[in-house]
Amino acid sequence: MADVVVIGGDAAGMSAASKAKRDDPELDVTVFERGEWVSYGACGLPYYVKGDIDELDELVAVTPEEFVDERGIDLRTGHEVTAIDAEEKVIEVEFDGGVFEEPYDKLVVATGARALEPPIDGLELDGVHTFRTMGSGGDVKSEVEDENPDSVGIVGGGYIGVEMAEAFRERGADVHVFEMLPHILAPFGEPIARVVEDHLGDKGVDIHLETAVEGIVGDEGEVSAVRTDEDEYTVDLVIVGAGVKPNVEIAEDAGVETGPTGAIATDEYGKTNLPDVYAVGDCAEAKNDVTGEPDHVPLALTANRHGRAVGETLAGKPTETGPIVGTAVLK
Repeated sequence: MADVVVIGGDAAGMSAASKAKRDDPELDVTVFERGEWVSYGACGLPYYVKGDIDELDELVAVTPEEFVDERGIDLRTGHEVTAIDAEEKVIEVEFDGGVFEEPYDKLVVATGARALEPPIDGLELDGVHTFRTMGSGGDVKSEVEDENPDSVGIVGGGYIGVEMAEAFRERGADVHVFEMLPHILAPFGEPIARVVEDHLGDKGVDIHLETAVEGIVGDEGEVSAVRTDEDEYTVDLVIVGAGVKPNVEIAEDAGVETGPTGAIATDEYGKTNLPDVYAVGDCAEAKNDVTGEPDHVPLALTANRHGRAVGETLAGKPTETGPIVGTAVLK
């Protein structure tokens, strides 16, 4: 039996696993990650597409081999956790076509978040991409290098939308950003948003504010245009950056409660309502230090900081995760 089992091998999960093992080397720590990549900086993906970063591997902070050989963590990539039985304290894991159960003493849910797909037609077309994982970054970079798109449509004016607008404009493409709100970068407020909008305009980016995308148009299975409530714009490639949704389904099915944001509710130590089950990172809420209310801010700083705090708690030193204020930066 593993003393500590972690579901999810990115920032929050690996921070929790590493800190727990570092503080108590006698702990048996096992991490299950459904993908092949762990501990990577997704924030750098726009700059990989832009060309500032040459290889995807450069975004990896610690390799799977280093976690196993140097940190003593039983890291299993390609393993997808499909269910949690909190009463029996076991998880169900799918691997290589089979299913097995893994017992735990303490469980950390660090399942992250996924790109939100808006309810519009055409998302299945070739040339339409969400953008959050290493795999999606690799797909976009490959298509850009193979097809060299002349015109790109970006659905959503958040962090990813703005960074991708820069990446494609620097590559010489015409860029259209479609934002249904009055301004891009809503968390920063209108005064800052206006400055950024003016700057993007000076750089040749076309920003369409208060513009709802109604669908993506295809020609023989490939994207050809973005259709809005006002007009239709010819594009060769589309990035959908409409936000993210926390991955809470397997936790909810096990009886873990979610909060008002839709992410997993936790106490000041990252504990959920179920005994010996914690949640950290992009799948979990945190207290906003300004409002005093639960908030969901899926960013790396929160994931790493809260992961380390939960790791300390698992190693026998109860440590509060701490509140957040939603600090963010982009270029």
